[in-house]
Amino acid sequence: MGEPNTTYRVGISTVDITPPVGIFLAGFAARQEPSTDVYHMLRATAIAIEDDHTPLMMVGAEILGFYERTEAVRDRIHKATGIPHANIVLNGSHTHCGPCIREIDRERHGELDEEYIESLIGKVSQCATSAWNSRIPARLRFGVGHCDIAVSRRKPDGQGGVEWKPAPDESHDHQVPVLTIETLEGALRGVIFSYACHPTSRGGTSIGGDYVCFAYDRINGKYPQVNACFIQGCGGDQKTKPVDPASDRFIPREIDEIEQIGTQLGEAVIQVIESGPMADISGPISVARSILDLETEHPDLDLVEAGLKDSREFVKSWAKHLKNAIDSGEPLPATVSFETQSIRFGQTLGIVTLSGEMCVEHGLRLKRDLSSHFENLLIVGYSNGIIGYVPVKRQIPEGGYEVWFSQQYMKRTGPYVEETEDLIHEIAHRNLGIRI
Repeated sequence: MGEPNTTYRVGISTVDITPPVGIFLAGFAARQEPSTDVYHMLRATAIAIEDDHTPLMMVGAEILGFYERTEAVRDRIHKATGIPHANIVLNGSHTHCGPCIREIDRERHGELDEEYIESLIGKVSQCATSAWNSRIPARLRFGVGHCDIAVSRRKPDGQGGVEWKPAPDESHDHQVPVLTIETLEGALRGVIFSYACHPTSRGGTSIGGDYVCFAYDRINGKYPQVNACFIQGCGGDQKTKPVDPASDRFIPREIDEIEQIGTQLGEAVIQVIESGPMADISGPISVARSILDLETEHPDLDLVEAGLKDSREFVKSWAKHLKNAIDSGEPLPATVSFETQSIRFGQTLGIVTLSGEMCVEHGLRLKRDLSSHFENLLIVGYSNGIIGYVPVKRQIPEGGYEVWFSQQYMKRTGPYVEETEDLIHEIAHRNLGIRI
């Protein structure tokens, strides 16, 4: 049973963060051309929630992620509101048709648009400040819907490995968590919704938010005065289904096809709000944060030597980087800094944020393990200083993009060690006050 109904103070604000045409777009390493037009504006939404003692700020933005810009944004929000850094969640929808803001993108595209990056940091910070300053008494409710637009992209190849193909029989998470903000009179004021799937239905050079922006459109079409906020789930190995269910390939969708799947997600959110059931969220807010050092395997010198002759440029670049460091005696970092936040609203809602492109089984495991401790759960990846892909232990022997190739793009020594999954989950549980 839930705790007595709690009135929180909640503020909401939304801002347009669409970059100028001509900026380079992030997410697809092979795309070298700058943006040419805009098929949909991009937005960021901030939601400030506090009880009598603890403030919480959640920001969802239609960008690849905040990456190295996380602390700059947190600094400004903290200075304007006093909210501790640990209580600020910055989540990127991970659209691949949004602006380059990562340091790694300098290698691919040269100088970044520093003016836009400064504008983005300023707008997001001001949006969060506006949300904080607009707090009014409100109640929170939580429900879960269903949407099946996602499919695994890790298809077993029959030889212990995987292929980049639709794999409907593999793990997926089709739940649509929905958290609503209502006035004390019962008027809907805001919606946080989540889903676990890459917004990579389309490449090209047009700026837009993929299925997420069209889900926003459907929700705002139904509720024009409501601010909606999308929070990306653990969708690292998930992609939107092909138009043809029988296809064994992922083919870029046309914009009208992306609109259809975004509308489907938006409809799922509306269905939860309209038909429920939705549970009252109550109880005190508490937040705990940990920074972990995730270990990577030591470099395989034979692979490094072979990589120097590889035809793939990202492999050759990785091999040169490691070879130069080894030959010069420079230390090769074998750990990656990873952040996780555990947030609880009494026993009625547990939220876990993870700073990686988390494969879907992370989310499924946390939901399974925590379901006996919380009435409702929201598990999100792509938060704060995203470190790239984080597979589960089961996937490491399979290899593939999420396990190994992405680590080469990041010039890391090897895949994560097999203890990584358990470490992350143990810390998330501990921060929620739960032993496993």
